[in-house]
Amino acid sequence: MNTKILLVTGAAIILALALLWPTNTPPPELPPAGNAPDTASDPAEAPPPSSDALSPEQQALLDNPKVKAYAQRLEFEDDLHDFFANAPSLPEQERRALADALQERMNEYEGSVQMSAPEAALIQLAMIQILEPDEEAAKAAAQQLMDRYRAESGARLQAWLDEPRPDFERYKAREKAIVEEVMAMDDILGGLTRDQYLRERLQEARVEAMGRSAGNNQSN
Repeated sequence: MNTKILLVTGAAIILALALLWPTNTPPPELPPAGNAPDTASDPAEAPPPSSDALSPEQQALLDNPKVKAYAQRLEFEDDLHDFFANAPSLPEQERRALADALQERMNEYEGSVQMSAPEAALIQLAMIQILEPDEEAAKAAAQQLMDRYRAESGARLQAWLDEPRPDFERYKAREKAIVEEVMAMDDILGGLTRDQYLRERLQEARVEAMGRSAGNNQSN
């Protein structure tokens, strides 16, 4: 199999894994943009303002850990872009050293759930294409990467499926009781058919279950 075909196939598999990768960690929220310094030019091109020229609110914004983390993530993405743009022309030793450094930072982001595993895998597939000129070595590395992420995705999915969900279990029990009750009724009130009445009762149960679940989430 051609290496490029394997890498493209691997990318498609990793993207499919993204749909099966449960996560409960939302991306961090930045402070309101209204407190940020107002500049007409591109922030990336503007020189950093002097600390003497900053208001207390602006300095607090710059010192905010979330803002610092966001700036570091943007810097990491810039470094990735530079690596893929310049790697083909770099000496092999320098190219591998840069890739190792980026991999280490990527592992940190992936470990702290600031980068999804499928996203990290796609980047690593692209790195393999650059770092492994030997076709057989590239195929083996890509296959190993895909196998690892498939196994991890399957384990995470199974753990998520095995996680106790009492609200869902209560709803399923209620659903079964409603079906049995409606099917045993001799007369359906309100001029509805049995199926219409059953759908109405099940919809009420779903709304009740969602309201209970939302209330539990707010209290946690």
